[in-house]
Amino acid sequence: MSEAIFLHTPDKETEIEVLYAFMSIDDKGRHGVVAAILPGLGTTPLVTGSRKTAKTMIPVAERIAKRTGRTIGLFAFKRSHQVWQSD
Repeated sequence: MSEAIFLHTPDKETEIEVLYAFMSIDDKGRHGVVAAILPGLGTTPLVTGSRKTAKTMIPVAERIAKRTGRTIGLFAFKRSHQVWQSD
């Protein structure tokens, strides 16, 4: 079994109101979350709660689109409801 990774949310973080996700779009209109291999993090989905951070990810998404020939879009998700919580 691999080693667990623990993440800490800094006190300065706020509640996520909008979730931004880069998604591929195929010729039938189906979507899939795009991921990139980032140094020190490994394979990481291009998803964030910050519009500013999403804008900085655009060049990464553009490189992925160019290399794969896929269409990639940036989507903003504004509604949410919690479907699971750990004990």
